[in-house]
Amino acid sequence: MKKIALAILLASGLIAADNGYYIGIDIGNTKFDMKASTSGVSAEESDDGGSFTLKWGEYFDKNSRAVICYHNINVDDGRTHYVSIGYDYLIGNYDLKPFIGGFVGYGSAEADDLPELDIAGAVYGTQAGVNYTINANFSVEAGYRYMMSNMQDTITVGGVTVKIEIDPISNWFVGVNYKF
Repeated sequence: MKKIALAILLASGLIAADNGYYIGIDIGNTKFDMKASTSGVSAEESDDGGSFTLKWGEYFDKNSRAVICYHNINVDDGRTHYVSIGYDYLIGNYDLKPFIGGFVGYGSAEADDLPELDIAGAVYGTQAGVNYTINANFSVEAGYRYMMSNMQDTITVGGVTVKIEIDPISNWFVGVNYKF
């Protein structure tokens, strides 16, 4: 009976080690396309800059996790950021695990030279990458996020109404996570 009780305690300790809360940070490069249109005339421009992501989440077990993120993107003459919630599935039982996941959130972009401009809306997408567990507390990961959005705003400049949209957004990243 004592051996069975000891085996149950050890097994529950191993299961508990797979779950827990974590925090993390990613750095990377983010690119997004911006389109401005008015009366049948349109122009497109891409912005490409560094980014960082702060994460807080929970591992439910060794193969699944949920996360809340704040993403900041460095853009020319402005600010762009979004918040999201997501879920990742980590594949396999090894220290090096591929993962795939999805997320939804809300984003906003502002331009320094057009204070009345506030491009905002929903963002949603998928991510994939690899996560390497260093020890019980630390892991590193690298991956790619692809996002769609309905981020847009309409402004009037010199009597002309211009609709501005941001879509799509892509992000390469590397990061580190700490599990409590």
